[in-house]
Amino acid sequence: MIFGLLALIIGISPFIAIALLISYMVRRSGGDAGRALRRLFRYGMLLVLMILVGTGLSGLVAVADPDFVGGPGFTAFMLACVIIAGPGLVLVARWVARSLRSSGGDDPGWEIYLVVAELLSLGVATTGAYLWAVGLIDGRFRITPAALMVVWGAVWFIHYVLAGRRDRARYVRYGILLGSLGGLVTGAVFGILFLEALLERIYSLLMSTTVVLGGPDPIFGGLIGLAIWGAVWLFYWVFLGLRTERTVWWRAYVLLVGVVGGLIATLNGVWGLAYRILDWFFGDSSDPARLHFEELPIALALVVVGGLAWRYHRNVLQGAGPVSRSEVDRVHEYTVSGVGLVATVGGLVAVIAASVGAMVPGDLVDGSDRSDLVAAVTVLLVGAPLWWRYWIAAQGVRQADPDPELHSPTRRIYLICVFGAGAVVALVSLFTLAYRILESLLEGDFGTGTIFDVRWSLALVLTVGVVAAYHRAVRRVDLSDQPPEELPARVVQTVVLVGSGGGEIASSVEAQTGAKVQVWERTDVDVSLSAETVVDAIESAEHEHLLIVALPDGHEVIPYTR
Repeated sequence: MIFGLLALIIGISPFIAIALLISYMVRRSGGDAGRALRRLFRYGMLLVLMILVGTGLSGLVAVADPDFVGGPGFTAFMLACVIIAGPGLVLVARWVARSLRSSGGDDPGWEIYLVVAELLSLGVATTGAYLWAVGLIDGRFRITPAALMVVWGAVWFIHYVLAGRRDRARYVRYGILLGSLGGLVTGAVFGILFLEALLERIYSLLMSTTVVLGGPDPIFGGLIGLAIWGAVWLFYWVFLGLRTERTVWWRAYVLLVGVVGGLIATLNGVWGLAYRILDWFFGDSSDPARLHFEELPIALALVVVGGLAWRYHRNVLQGAGPVSRSEVDRVHEYTVSGVGLVATVGGLVAVIAASVGAMVPGDLVDGSDRSDLVAAVTVLLVGAPLWWRYWIAAQGVRQADPDPELHSPTRRIYLICVFGAGAVVALVSLFTLAYRILESLLEGDFGTGTIFDVRWSLALVLTVGVVAAYHRAVRRVDLSDQPPEELPARVVQTVVLVGSGGGEIASSVEAQTGAKVQVWERTDVDVSLSAETVVDAIESAEHEHLLIVALPDGHEVIPYTR
């Protein structure tokens, strides 16, 4: 069921992404769907041809690799990519250049293409560099990954230069932050693998065990990956991202990726350490110390890498100076609070279930009950302080400055999701509990076995039900304290702008007024309208449909009916 749902989500996600992309380009094109689709087709063709040419060039170089086993069919395909797609790439590139010159360079499709092409080529080039470096450690010079590194590295450099010629403040929201994200996540994963392998080697030496390697040394593999993707992160974030404007996207990256991601990794490591230590003293594990503590290296690696990421990004955020509380801060706060709440509820449920199980006769109880109880208590000790810290902070802000918090969509979504999910889980658990008890009563075998069987349902009803009821009460208090919104009656429904460059202000006018805006470009004279002028005309109008025409000496507002 879960895997089927996951496969469905993965299957439809490309179509959702394309739909969102088309919607964005239509909005940036002033509502002209035809123009947006032409742009999408043009840049999609350019991207496909670029991929074919890059694949063909790297594939032809790979033929010289002694380990190459592709055969004539592979070589023919790579030659076809270069011979056919190469001239096509030149023609489409000239077509794009002419289009950019005619539009003055303001084309959202070009921005999206640059980001996708740059990050795609960067991913292939760094993967090739990693495989090539690992081969060198094994004493082999592999031509295929070297070809990927060189060819796609050149493709990346070309697109990075092209992107650098554009407005960097706009580009930073996508290219630089996405590059920083890829470098940080991949570098952190390899950092954890490197530190885990190193600590495992030290642990094996301390425990006097023999290490048998069935492939490349994981220490060097992790170190190479850390060096390559760490360099990517340094380039995109330290040399570019830190020097750019602190936008909402910038804060979202620092808070949600750096701070929250690092904190979650650290908490997983802390839980692993605490569980292994507490289970050794209070659990019922019969394994020797060498086997019981063999997971300490990965836990320590998570604590070190996650803690460094968390601490660094917190320092970056504090060094950016005080800023007003935004939805990004609320998303960060409620996300961490939610993680702590889930851990707290899970720990409480397990503690209650284990406690109920401990009350029944011993022949029904699994021998690992004490270890399960230790794991539950450990989760509770890690999650409860986390939830309390962030939830109390959010409630404190709500009491000190209630108006923005009461109108915050993040807080509203958090409370509704916790109450809704908790209510569903509690009701399902209550149904299961009632069904099992009634079945036992009707069959005449109600006893300790029934209590043992329903211990998880009982724990879920008690814990999740209380949590859902509490958040429902908080939501009701928010609703009672929230003053009713007096929405002004919107008179104007649709607006047609006639002028030059109207597409640039259409989205702004729609966001400010709620009216649907359509743009007609004038070709006889070069006159334009400002967003302030259009908004003023809409707010002072008394008709549902307006035609606003830009004139050399001002503008004219013409009401009309459909």
